[in-house]
Amino acid sequence: MSSLNNSFMHLTPFSHEDILIRKILQTHMPDGRLFDAAPFLDVALSIVRHISKFSVVNLQINAFPVEKEHGVEIGLDNREIGCIINHIACEIMFNVCKHRSSHSTTMAVLESVEKYSWGMKAVIVLVAFAMSYGQFWLVIQLYHENPLALCLAMLKGIPKKTELMSVFENCSKPLIYLFEKMVDLTKCMLDFEILPVQYTGIDYEATALMKTQIHLSSYWVMRSAVACTSQITSTIYEHINPVSSVWELWSLAHRISYIHYHLKKEFDSFKLKIEKKIKVNLIHLLGEVHDDNQKVLSSLFALKKDFPLKSGLSKDKVGVDVLINKEVILFISRPNISLEKLLFILQQLQYDSRHENRAYDIVWVPIAKAIAWSHSEKKAFSSLLELWPWYLLYEPTALSLSVIEFIKDVWQFHGDPVMVVLDFKGKVTSLNAIDMISIWRDLAYPFSVAREKELWVEQSWTMELLIDNIYPLIMYWMDQRKIICLHGSSNINWIRELTKKMKAITNASVQVELIYVGCKDMEITKDILSTIISENLSNYLPLLKIYFFWTRLECMKRSKLRLGYETEDDTFLNELSSLLSTSSADKGWLLVGAAKSKDILRLTGNQCLELLSLFDVWGEYANKFGILGAMRQALAPPIQAGCGNFAIIPHVEEITEDACVCKICNALMEKYIMYQCTSV
Repeated sequence: MSSLNNSFMHLTPFSHEDILIRKILQTHMPDGRLFDAAPFLDVALSIVRHISKFSVVNLQINAFPVEKEHGVEIGLDNREIGCIINHIACEIMFNVCKHRSSHSTTMAVLESVEKYSWGMKAVIVLVAFAMSYGQFWLVIQLYHENPLALCLAMLKGIPKKTELMSVFENCSKPLIYLFEKMVDLTKCMLDFEILPVQYTGIDYEATALMKTQIHLSSYWVMRSAVACTSQITSTIYEHINPVSSVWELWSLAHRISYIHYHLKKEFDSFKLKIEKKIKVNLIHLLGEVHDDNQKVLSSLFALKKDFPLKSGLSKDKVGVDVLINKEVILFISRPNISLEKLLFILQQLQYDSRHENRAYDIVWVPIAKAIAWSHSEKKAFSSLLELWPWYLLYEPTALSLSVIEFIKDVWQFHGDPVMVVLDFKGKVTSLNAIDMISIWRDLAYPFSVAREKELWVEQSWTMELLIDNIYPLIMYWMDQRKIICLHGSSNINWIRELTKKMKAITNASVQVELIYVGCKDMEITKDILSTIISENLSNYLPLLKIYFFWTRLECMKRSKLRLGYETEDDTFLNELSSLLSTSSADKGWLLVGAAKSKDILRLTGNQCLELLSLFDVWGEYANKFGILGAMRQALAPPIQAGCGNFAIIPHVEEITEDACVCKICNALMEKYIMYQCTSV
């Protein structure tokens, strides 16, 4: 038998610890009910610490500062937990006043909390004790100045305040130490209860031994809380020597500290066995064929076996069963992901709560840089929670270390956000679908690598794909068959020249819209954008939309390269890489194109300004070749005499006005119509 069990033999008042365990287990009939225990423990500990402060200050009105607790919130939407805490507080006080033994009172309390887990039983009793003790102290602090408090003190038979202070000055130190140790022991029990024991195949004997220790630990936390109540009330009402109370509190603190030391040691060893098996189990699970995704998801999110997730909209705890028969996208990021990156994901996958039957769902899995989250990570994550509409981990800080290691090593998460896709059977279909989702949104469903390849086969270098739905006004201009001119530069003087020359073209009734889309450097873009707005130089994308625009382009490049496309062989990737490389160039750049047209003209620096300056020369060709064709005509080298090249292009309604350039001499080709019989 373990050292902890041996220690319990000496600590229990019975001749054999098996008798005690048997009696304890007879009171245990859990039905799976849960509540968030951590905030309750935090508030209970805060109450006891405040009482300790109050007992050593001068007895003057407002002699102690009122401190506001930060970051502690308790939701009592379920009235049951509030009622059970009040009931237990009364139960303990009633039994203590009847001079029943601590053991008898503890057994009565155990019967009242029979429906809860062992850790939660201890939480309820600790909170009940802290609440009763806190209410008692509020009456003591106020009854000289508040008539209501005086009436309550009379009914409770509380002696004069001055007679109590010396007692509590002596008791405060051992009491808070004891309570802190009880909280530590309770947290250890709660940590055990969220371990994914059922998914790791830990042997029955080791699990049974650990559970036995948990049963006894829960008993001794509750019994110590009962003993504290007994000691304090006896000292107050029966005038028992406070020295004996102090001795009893220190004795209890030593006992709980000893139990916690050995339980923590056993728990760490037990947890290490589980952690070693989790990663291996995950690798095997993801390599097997399953009927659904439940086994895989349960192993990944085995923080609490019933409700490991939280709905972003309702904030309710939910189980992995809400994801059954759905494709699941695991959005893995740092907890302090930038607001811009998060908003970009939200924009691309616009959530509609009416689409409850959609074929996929998203779960946010935040992973911090270190095991313990920093204050800044916690603060940033809390502020972002309100924006997240899908599912997320209910307790992300409790994510298994082995799962985190698996995500980093196998799924290659190194800090930048990734989207791992699991199909409805739990099979990984993409290790990172964030690029394809950023480019095509829902059109990318089912978000597999195969689907990503299909989409690129269907795509061409068009203005419509570059803009997408980032800015509806530009899409409207495209529908109006206007020529779209996107521009950017870090040189405001170049932009002023560009907009001046473009106004000469628009004044000639040419259907052209000039839009500033900035560059990848948001700081430079912010300064340039403010000048464009103040001087009314051109149309522009808002700053956040500019970030979205360049992020999508970066996603396109990554996606192409990851799929094996080469810059030299792929026109799209070539043009995209050139645009990204010159995005922050001081000399400036201009893209000219129509909505679905594959013909996009890219101009840079002085070449762009010189061409626009010659509008009076090449503008006359605009009616014949279109604005884009006329620009190409002006840029083309002298035409080779006698070039008789021709090309037959299938007729497509949307691109009938595209200019066609000769592949031999680069001259614009005139359009003719040819009819061909289709009969065989």
